[in-house]
Amino acid sequence: MLKISLDSIVKVDRIRPDSPNFFKFVASEEELKSLSARFNFLGVLSLSAELTICKTARDCWDVVGKLRGVVMQACSSTGVPLRETVDFPIEERYVRSVGNQEEVEVHMGVAEPLENEAINIGELLAQSLAIAVTPWPRAPEAPKMFTSGEELPDHPFAGLAALKRQPPK
Repeated sequence: MLKISLDSIVKVDRIRPDSPNFFKFVASEEELKSLSARFNFLGVLSLSAELTICKTARDCWDVVGKLRGVVMQACSSTGVPLRETVDFPIEERYVRSVGNQEEVEVHMGVAEPLENEAINIGELLAQSLAIAVTPWPRAPEAPKMFTSGEELPDHPFAGLAALKRQPPK
């Protein structure tokens, strides 16, 4: 099993066509910080993956595996830190484009084109993490809704607002 990083690019001519090719990823501290900054997370506490790349047909490779990790995000309403466990299946197909690059049509959910005869495995892992987490996390205690102009009792002008509501003498 080959160890990979977020910088790893797998050249498809190095993929053995007769058997699965196994890869293992465990994020370094530097990679965890980089992912946190890239996706505006409070932190990525851990991230790992085990992947298999197989040549499934002429000019076609499948990447299959599982991404696991722990991410800290801020509640979208209150900013409270929320911990989320990621357990995300990865199933991606890459194809070699033929002929004119402008004429290649790739359908979402079907296949990704190779870039320079390689699979950017690190980018696949990073994008999978972004897809796997809850897009707008909410803390259980977060209000169900906010209203425009809602006055909170502890705002700086609460005392003045109370005086304004008193009838004139």
